[in-house]
Amino acid sequence: MKRDKSPSQETGHIIYLVPHTHYDAVWVLNKEDSFFINIELILRQAVDLIKTSGYRFLIEQTALIEEVERRSPQLFAEIGQLIREGKIEVAGGEYLMADAMIPGGETLVREILFGKKYLMEKFGIEAPVMWGADSFGYNAQLPQIYRKAGYRYFAFRRGVGKSSPSEFWWQGLDGTKILTHWMPRGYRAGLDLTAFEETFAVLKAAATTRHILLPSGSGSILPQPETSRAVKKWNRTHSDSVMKIAASADFFEGVERAAGDLETRSGEMYSGRYSQVFPNCCSSRIWIKQELRKYENLLLACEKWATIAWLMGVPYPVDQFRDNWKKILWGAFHDVAPGTGVDECYDEARDNFAYLQTHLSRVLRDFLSLISLNLNDHEDIIVFNSLSWEVRNWVEVDLWFKKGKVQRILGVKSGGEETDVEMLEFTRYSDDSYQTARIGFVAAVPPLGYRIYRILGRRPRKSPAGASRITITGNTIQNQFFRVKVNPANGLIDVFQGGQRLAGGNELVLEEETGDLYYHRQNLNQPLKTEGDGGVKYGKFNVKSFRIHKSPLRRVIETESDYFGLRWPYRLVEKLRPVLWLHQYLSVSKKIIIYNDIPRIDFITTVNNRHPQVRVRVRFSTGIKSPHYDSEVQFGVVSRPADQYHLDPEGDWLEKPRGIYPSQNWIDYSDGEKGVTLINKGLPAHEVRDGDMYLTLLRSILMLSSDGVTGPAIPTPDAQEFKTYTFEYSLYPHQKGWKEANSFRPAHEFNNNLTGFQLPAPKSGGDLPPMLSFVRVRPENLVLVALKKAEHGDEVVLRLFETKGEPAEGEIELFLEPASVKVVDLLERDDELAVEHDGNRIRLRVRPFEIVSLKLGFRGQG
Repeated sequence: MKRDKSPSQETGHIIYLVPHTHYDAVWVLNKEDSFFINIELILRQAVDLIKTSGYRFLIEQTALIEEVERRSPQLFAEIGQLIREGKIEVAGGEYLMADAMIPGGETLVREILFGKKYLMEKFGIEAPVMWGADSFGYNAQLPQIYRKAGYRYFAFRRGVGKSSPSEFWWQGLDGTKILTHWMPRGYRAGLDLTAFEETFAVLKAAATTRHILLPSGSGSILPQPETSRAVKKWNRTHSDSVMKIAASADFFEGVERAAGDLETRSGEMYSGRYSQVFPNCCSSRIWIKQELRKYENLLLACEKWATIAWLMGVPYPVDQFRDNWKKILWGAFHDVAPGTGVDECYDEARDNFAYLQTHLSRVLRDFLSLISLNLNDHEDIIVFNSLSWEVRNWVEVDLWFKKGKVQRILGVKSGGEETDVEMLEFTRYSDDSYQTARIGFVAAVPPLGYRIYRILGRRPRKSPAGASRITITGNTIQNQFFRVKVNPANGLIDVFQGGQRLAGGNELVLEEETGDLYYHRQNLNQPLKTEGDGGVKYGKFNVKSFRIHKSPLRRVIETESDYFGLRWPYRLVEKLRPVLWLHQYLSVSKKIIIYNDIPRIDFITTVNNRHPQVRVRVRFSTGIKSPHYDSEVQFGVVSRPADQYHLDPEGDWLEKPRGIYPSQNWIDYSDGEKGVTLINKGLPAHEVRDGDMYLTLLRSILMLSSDGVTGPAIPTPDAQEFKTYTFEYSLYPHQKGWKEANSFRPAHEFNNNLTGFQLPAPKSGGDLPPMLSFVRVRPENLVLVALKKAEHGDEVVLRLFETKGEPAEGEIELFLEPASVKVVDLLERDDELAVEHDGNRIRLRVRPFEIVSLKLGFRGQG
């Protein structure tokens, strides 16, 4: 980095005042009100000020500009001209400013890709500054994501754990660095034009160089016409500094010239010491997190299948996928995914998710039709696997038959492999033949591929699952991986492996909730109640039913219970049986699924909640006493401290640590000899405390902000969660650590189910075999995340990442031979790195936690 020797910059500070507005697409205003304020009031006034004075302005998000283009072509033309002239800066430039902790990594990539593509197509510019005004913390892979998306600089507000210097290199998991500025007084630092002196003193004390960034704006606040006068007044009255209205990029260029060596910081930016990150919003309006995870995965799977179909000659649905992704990007917005707005702001997210369910189901059906038309051997069932390794997992298939066709369904066969099935539901015709049936079985499907099965009317001759390998003795279930003992009195379990207890629980913990959409608060120093009978003495869970269903493939433990706020008598409970059960506010049904040959324990917990102001968590106890645990984040894994609940840190903290963090698909708690991976499906909020692992299922919230500090004190009736929820999560007990156990694989398999369909009646023959892998990725620590048609041209983009933090000699095996293979960045622009490929195999070296994007050309495309 070259040092600037300009005398003027060495003798005084240069203050870069950056007028801007923070665009909240929704929060306490609905979408339409926000558009009106930001377009008709803020942007029009900003344009007028720029025309009549030396004013400049910063816009963050391209979705706002896109709406201007739709509503007001004249204003859009004026904004476009000012952008090209450099008088309006687009910093960040994402489609919408995403939450950076809850959505998946590929969603964050698409926010940037959509935004930057729009900027280049409409204005011919590339935003060099990532502007993190208000997202609630930043994951540890963002330096790599940002640099590979063309950003040179990063300015942000929330999550820093050290107040000075305010400029530093932020290093990602893979070693990538980005020049970073933390805003010591947030993006409102220069909003009060009369408080420049006080603000300047704070910013100067934290700064590394003479270059000072002074953001001047706030959420949906009009430009201040007197800004130019305030700047001129400062310059008249201060001989030791110069203030100018500028772009954020001007500030960074000054820092880059003047800084010399800066310190390097690594890891996620998720500390509440100097700015709030609101970890408990990861469980506010939990349905949003569940739906976002579901449709992120489904859209990525459909994109893979549609890309394969395109390579087979079927048109690629470009416009439909663009529309689908915009619906996902809306759900990832930093006030939508966290659930921190007023109730009406989430109607659009509900509608979007419902649309995605309908449309993406049609994409899957279209791909099924394509494959079925080209099969050289027609059977009854086809099962798809969207992951890049062979998956052996449970799948359920709905079937329909003509009258008299099928009398018995006792198994399925694929090639030389036969396996049992479990009949889940059925209806029969009057002749006792099957009309409809829903069956479940364990399928083994090749990487990103399919396998077809034939229905058997007899018992399978040989079953790899081995019906004798899962046994039950009393209330203890044993398979080849572990032993599970269940207590029929409360439905709680203990898990043993290798002669030692690894985990226990699946215990619901009800806690008082007096907080809001941002914070969990409680007055009680104990739970309201636990299923193990801890907490306040008056209430109790009452188990209504307990049963264990048996099949050759699995055991399913089912319990039903109600929570009552009062059981009587509530004293001498050791010798007096309950007579009265009163004030029932919670009903619970649970399924605990133990498979014959799948090393997970899956849980399906349904909660009908009518309890106000309650936090509901599920707890698993372990015998592990490690000070750290591991958590999957976007495109990687980080280590986090356990037992933060007990921490009483020194000094002043805006938000003291309480141990709650978000994760992607899994967390793992191990001691090197043994461990437990806790997998979630859209339940990111978790805690590890006193050897116990917690997942937050829901929080019943009465107010947006209960103290009027984080936002207005507006009631949020829908956030009270008076509804029925179904929660899915899983345990993966293992020996050694998560790397040796490949914990990421069962976690991704749990979140990306095998998909099974009944094959239509054959109409013609083809050349596709009964089992096929379209894309296979080796070794095990490389994970395929995206396969899509390129944004420009007739090529395919394939994206993968390394997930163990270990270098890999990678190999990608394709069903077609590529004509060309290029490394590209996240904007799909060519790199200079050559990639070796031999026939249909691509070989490449991948650094620890590296994200790699390849652009593949195929003969006959284009």
